[in-house]
Amino acid sequence: MNDANDKFDDAADPTAIVGHSDFTNALAGALASGRMHHAWLLTGPRGIGKASMARLAAAWLLSEQAAATSLFGDAVPQFAVSPDDPGANLVFRGAHPDYLAIAPVLDDNKSGQIKIDQIRDMVPFMAHKPARGGWRVAVIDSMDEINRNGANAMLKLLEEPPEKAVIFLVSSRPGQLPPTIRSRCRVVRLSALDAAMCRDVLAKIWPDADAGHIDLLAQLCGGAPGRAISLAESGAADCYQVACSLLAAPKLDVGAMAALTGKWGRGAAAGRPTREGAVFCLDRLLRLAALTASGGTSLTPCNFETGAIDVLCKRHTAATLAGFHDAFLKDSSRAEGLYLDFSQFLLRLMIKLYEKTLP
Repeated sequence: MNDANDKFDDAADPTAIVGHSDFTNALAGALASGRMHHAWLLTGPRGIGKASMARLAAAWLLSEQAAATSLFGDAVPQFAVSPDDPGANLVFRGAHPDYLAIAPVLDDNKSGQIKIDQIRDMVPFMAHKPARGGWRVAVIDSMDEINRNGANAMLKLLEEPPEKAVIFLVSSRPGQLPPTIRSRCRVVRLSALDAAMCRDVLAKIWPDADAGHIDLLAQLCGGAPGRAISLAESGAADCYQVACSLLAAPKLDVGAMAALTGKWGRGAAAGRPTREGAVFCLDRLLRLAALTASGGTSLTPCNFETGAIDVLCKRHTAATLAGFHDAFLKDSSRAEGLYLDFSQFLLRLMIKLYEKTLP
């Protein structure tokens, strides 16, 4: 999260992360070969556990088990982290002297970005001798929240990496990163979880939650448990269900739509998870509606989405819905980037979707 939608550690056991064995195998292989890459760029959809996986990788490198393995050249390191390992435990508590976590600071930070001073702080951290005699590890969560100046400062570190130092960079939009950064990293794409794995993760996090609610969130999030958590905790999932109900209603209720979008499009950094949830949900709805209107979709709608999709297909052609979808993605990014009133942007979209374009 900050790929904020990416952090879904099991609070009782931060080592209990599901999936992503391709990355852990590659990391263990790199350590075994003695050719550990200095920078790993973890990519993939938001909410699938990239940031959690990066922190677990840091805990593994800084664990006493990994340190002991590195003393013996004939030992083959296995990627396994015990929550009781002293070194790993310090990482999980954010107290390891050789571990640095960088994420946006929300206090007095309207942009929600990682500041350039935070990147510059990595230089002395990477330069000092490891306090516990092993690696120095930094995790940047995420590169999507670093501006051009911060990216340039990051590039200097990647061009001249210190010895025994590893940086894990998290990004859900690697295509927007400077090619010079991507080319200096070992890029690993992490995949979304399947539905069963996703439900298992959510059930562990919310053991007392209603099974139907877990199933709905698992279906809605598209294999990204972190996204499901953000949608639930920000209230965006509840807003989405209300939005679908309003769009499927026989009569336009502008007042109810305004009340909804006022909650769904809350401003400033504190409202960012809710706004991101709105974009995710409406992106999904418009995509489902456009595909359904054109004759097929590989996604199965949630029960509460079907009524809205049916009505949207009766109001608009597939081409019109596809146009709405493309315009929404572009305009939502522009509205967020210019700090426009997101609630009004959402209200205008809701009214436009409600108004019929078919004869």
